[in-house]
Amino acid sequence: MGIEGNLETMNLPTLVQFAVQDGDTLHIQIVHEQKQGSLYFQDGDLQHAVMYYNTPSGSQTSYTGEEVVYELLRWQNGRFLVEKNIPPPTHTIENKWNFILMEGMRKIDEQEAAIADAVPSPTHITDESTELSEMLSDLSEADASAIEELLAQQMESDNMATKREQLQSILTQLVSTSTDITGAVIVDNDGLLLASALSANVDGNRIAAVTAGLISLAGRSAQQLGQGGVKQTLIQAENGNVVAIRASSKGSFVALTPTGINLGMTFMECQDAANEISSVLD
Repeated sequence: MGIEGNLETMNLPTLVQFAVQDGDTLHIQIVHEQKQGSLYFQDGDLQHAVMYYNTPSGSQTSYTGEEVVYELLRWQNGRFLVEKNIPPPTHTIENKWNFILMEGMRKIDEQEAAIADAVPSPTHITDESTELSEMLSDLSEADASAIEELLAQQMESDNMATKREQLQSILTQLVSTSTDITGAVIVDNDGLLLASALSANVDGNRIAAVTAGLISLAGRSAQQLGQGGVKQTLIQAENGNVVAIRASSKGSFVALTPTGINLGMTFMECQDAANEISSVLD
């Protein structure tokens, strides 16, 4: 039996990250208005994308490839269905999912920027603020305070959502362009995952929790030895390396690499990413 839901509660990037965790072969179908899109993953990799839609004349047409994914990423609502063990009927996708996601988000950002430049600033914002102030003045002090708190929480939530998108873009670009970094996460000080770019069989939440503990332990150890705060932690294991950097006071950056790499170049890439992350979090 498949998993059903709505894009209003889980957008496409989150849905893919949730669904493709163990290198699964599956089919994600999304229905939005008169359009129907399908993504086929095999062994955790996106292999095929197709979209069908009804024309004004009543006929049905379709197109395939990466442009389908870019269109699906724009959809803010629609019903989805995830079905496992359904192989792709053909192969129309060459690039990795992370690269396509990054490119799709870039296209969306450019389109939104173009629309913002073309539309003049609304003059009714001041009027709305005045109306809100007048409404609050008619309420009791307790009710007005409660509404203001709710509005502040909503604004903070919206800001955090924007920051998460920026953090995800940083990681996606890093992993897709680096020859040595195979995965990366950003974790807050409580061990909660803020963003991730990992292979399908890697649990980002587990990495976030474990590495947050390692960073905290390394910091306490350095303090006890009188070495000050920890800037960077390197763990070299049999099957790969873990590089952890305290990106800001609010979170840390963690990168995964294979063995036998140029650590100097990797450290430079990680530090550049940490600097970008710091500019978003601080």
